[in-house]
Amino acid sequence: MKLTNEIAKDLAKGRVDIGFFASRWLGIELNPGQLAWLEGIAARDESGYRPKYLTTVCSAGNRAGKTLGMAVGILHSATYKLGLRVPDQGSKEDAERWSNEPYEWYHIGIQQETAELVHRELSMLFQGSHPAQRGRGCPITKEIGPVYIFDKKYRGEYLWIRVHPVFGGANIHFRTTQDKAKALLGKDMNGISFDEAAFEPHLLMIYQEVLNLRRLSTGGQLHFIGTPTEGINDYSDLWELGNPANPNRDEQFFSFRLSTRDNVGYGLNSATFESILRQQAEYLVPQNIDGYFIESRDAYFNSEMVEKSFVELDEETQPVKTRRYAQGVDPGISSDATWAITIDYTEREFLAGVRCKRKIGKQTIPAVINMVREGHLLYGQDGSYCTTIVDSTGFGGKLFRQEFSIIKPLRDYDFGGTRAKKLELLGDLKAVIDRGQLKLPRKGVWMEVRRQLLGYKLDDKKLETDAVMALALAVRHATRNPSNPVEKPVFSYFGEIAHA
Repeated sequence: MKLTNEIAKDLAKGRVDIGFFASRWLGIELNPGQLAWLEGIAARDESGYRPKYLTTVCSAGNRAGKTLGMAVGILHSATYKLGLRVPDQGSKEDAERWSNEPYEWYHIGIQQETAELVHRELSMLFQGSHPAQRGRGCPITKEIGPVYIFDKKYRGEYLWIRVHPVFGGANIHFRTTQDKAKALLGKDMNGISFDEAAFEPHLLMIYQEVLNLRRLSTGGQLHFIGTPTEGINDYSDLWELGNPANPNRDEQFFSFRLSTRDNVGYGLNSATFESILRQQAEYLVPQNIDGYFIESRDAYFNSEMVEKSFVELDEETQPVKTRRYAQGVDPGISSDATWAITIDYTEREFLAGVRCKRKIGKQTIPAVINMVREGHLLYGQDGSYCTTIVDSTGFGGKLFRQEFSIIKPLRDYDFGGTRAKKLELLGDLKAVIDRGQLKLPRKGVWMEVRRQLLGYKLDDKKLETDAVMALALAVRHATRNPSNPVEKPVFSYFGEIAHA
């Protein structure tokens, strides 16, 4: 390998200037959107080596250059082992410490083929055949030599890129999130990137239970990127955590929109772009071109009104004397979740969520009964009044209806075989949400209720809807029963009501 003083200076500059790294050493010019995004990824805190942003989320339009951009971001991190303390200048021992310290980057996708798209981009860059290089070849390969080994497979199975030991010997692995990313458990990762994350149905679970914890010992970065899918989902919630316009955003989250328009003149021809854009459904342009999250056309609840329903309330409110409560229950059988949601409907114009409980996984009947009975007794004591309403649809519902008979007062609702009854139930819930009449806590398990409301469609097969149905049952009772009934009424012959 040839390392002159000039080359050494340019390599050092590439560490702090990712745009220069891409141009000088890979032979490509990043488009304005790619550059702004990658500068956010490469930004360091006051230490000079720790990342300014631990987690980044990029919402990109189609053909915006996201795969190439991610490839450059990964390669830049692995080449300079970003996140590790920089060696002390002039110290051979510290340079050896940096060189020998392991650095493992994992790039993952919803399928193995998706994850390997970045490998393909990098392979073309190393060979000097990438269209973005415009025939200029790969400067780092031509001037220094084979810095990157990319024709091997890890354990003979997975595509793998290794940085030459002279440059620190970092490894880039390519994996999939199939089987809820269980294969990634137990690994220490210096960096993680996740392609097409918006299409992962278990995104938040994989993020919280697998990926986030893989960097506990390294302090490494986690980068999400993807084109949004129609509908408000887990990916939009992740993006919101770093939304620059969100006053409560996490300071170590960086969210960015990468527009296809920025790639015109780089990876896209202007005339072709305009021609195809004219044929694109207008309502999809903000999503597919500019990376905005849009509401699904077949979403049942209005996302804006759902968001307004979730406010700063205590996750659980204790019962108050004389107030009236409705507990809606959707009992689960087999592996379905059981939800019990209690609302205060004393003031009809302000229905407030006061308690939300769920049991997930395989459940026993006694455990479900105890959870529901506990909520009923809690809000039906010391002068407060609670009614429990149970979804008794199907055989499982009938079974639970029998077991719940110890709870008084108890109502059940069976809409089996009748679409109209289900629509009536959902219509009541939609009405109170659209009128701004329902207020629920914006925290804890209530956020799962929010997620189900935002994703609900009338064709609800294969959707999680248990929380929606439990809430709908409570709301139905609240809107169809008086909040302050006459106590001990006495009826006269002429139908007049008098107090006893």
